[in-house]
Amino acid sequence: MKKIKLSFGLLFIFMFAQFACNEETIELLPIGNTEGTYFQDEKHMEEAIMGVYQKLAFFYAFRGGQNNNCAPIWHLPGDDLTTLANFAFEDFVGLNGSSGQLSLFYNFSYQLIARANIMLQKIKENGDFAYEKQPELKDYHKGEALFLKAYTYFMLWNVFGTAPLVPERITKIDDAYPPNSEGTQLLDEAINHLEEAKSLLPDSWSAAYKGRVTKNSARGLRGKCLVFRGSVNNTAADFTEAITEFNAITGVSLATNYNQNFDVKFENNVESLFEYQANSSPGNVNPYVGGAGGNDAFSVIGEIGHYIGMFTQSPSWIGNSHFTATPSLRGAYEDGDPRVSYILKPESEGLINVIKYAKSTAWATNGQSNGISTNNPRILRYADVLLLKAEAIVRSGGSLNDAIELINEVRERARNSTETGGPAAVPADRNVAETNTATVLEWIFEERRLELAFEEGHRWWDLRRRHIAGEIDLKNWNFDSRLITFNFKDYNVNFPLPDNEVVENPNMDQNEGY
Repeated sequence: MKKIKLSFGLLFIFMFAQFACNEETIELLPIGNTEGTYFQDEKHMEEAIMGVYQKLAFFYAFRGGQNNNCAPIWHLPGDDLTTLANFAFEDFVGLNGSSGQLSLFYNFSYQLIARANIMLQKIKENGDFAYEKQPELKDYHKGEALFLKAYTYFMLWNVFGTAPLVPERITKIDDAYPPNSEGTQLLDEAINHLEEAKSLLPDSWSAAYKGRVTKNSARGLRGKCLVFRGSVNNTAADFTEAITEFNAITGVSLATNYNQNFDVKFENNVESLFEYQANSSPGNVNPYVGGAGGNDAFSVIGEIGHYIGMFTQSPSWIGNSHFTATPSLRGAYEDGDPRVSYILKPESEGLINVIKYAKSTAWATNGQSNGISTNNPRILRYADVLLLKAEAIVRSGGSLNDAIELINEVRERARNSTETGGPAAVPADRNVAETNTATVLEWIFEERRLELAFEEGHRWWDLRRRHIAGEIDLKNWNFDSRLITFNFKDYNVNFPLPDNEVVENPNMDQNEGY
């Protein structure tokens, strides 16, 4: 048998060599596009930038199981959500570099950065001729790639703290092993990218392209990165610069009703600065495509919806892996706050109680049983910006009255968001005569918790940066976890880097404590 296999293999090689050396075939072009024949015109470049956006789908997909979904990384560590399941992100016990979810998050992040870097390279190399018909797209595409790369760096800093920087496309093996970043270098790079992006992006897009990032998106995210950096480094200049960015945002406002920010009928509304554009996969939903492997084949045939089954216990077999609101969060809302009816079921209805994004959603084709929604997750919205601006004012020594007025804008919209249409009595305005800086700062973080509950890691990332800054001590914090094994350590503010990345990269060290 071995001789037969060997003979067949030699025959195949001989036949291939004969074909390859035939003068009639040696000049044949490859079937389909190659890198050398792509990135040649606006159509190619549009497809390529959409490919960068598309990588966001990986962060929101179910991928065949609750342990293949990235959402627990930003949802569970704070004090808003808890679970009875054994998630290391919930109790910090057993959190280590072998975590499959952290590996997926890390891989998806650097795959997005790689796509953005290729896009930036091709714009530089081919931009003079690829945009002959629509020259304005050259700047727009560059701005979009820079924004998406910056957003990924922002996430990486909040998850790992010291993940590597990849400034450009890697084409040489010597460049394939970047070292850990240090301090706030990931935020520094994001801030630099967004400074350039805001000058390149359009003020708005036509209706057909609504949802793509704009100058306002870049200004809002840049201001947020500046506030985060300023809060951990205690640099007043970051706060004043952030205020300048927030003041430059134009044409946006708070939506009339709070729930419009989570209602599928009001996607990309007047309050939105950046959303993931969730949709239903062509043909049929298949949330199991891709699995734990995380390879790029998933981008072609995989799920492009928004998995919210962790709140609805979907699929049913995930059992106690669903997330539930903590009593601490429930107790933070005043009785009668209209926001509660849009995000939480009545307390009497048990542990499956979070309805944000699920209350006014649309399910992907055949996706309800698997928890796959087409409702866009709102990544950055104006209420977030207003509260960040209030924080920047307080931290930079500005007018407490001005900061309180911004808090009250958010609270006014909240009490005018009743389901019946009339105004509620609560939440009442904060006292604009308050003169205690610490009190106003606590009001801001309380309002951020109430306004942004269950959204994009806001609560955990706020707690994390405040612990790093020494403002709070999370070792003594009431996380209100249902898991009695809870054990937060100082080093848990940075999650462990994937072990395989650390082992294979001689220039990278594991985060402290892991």
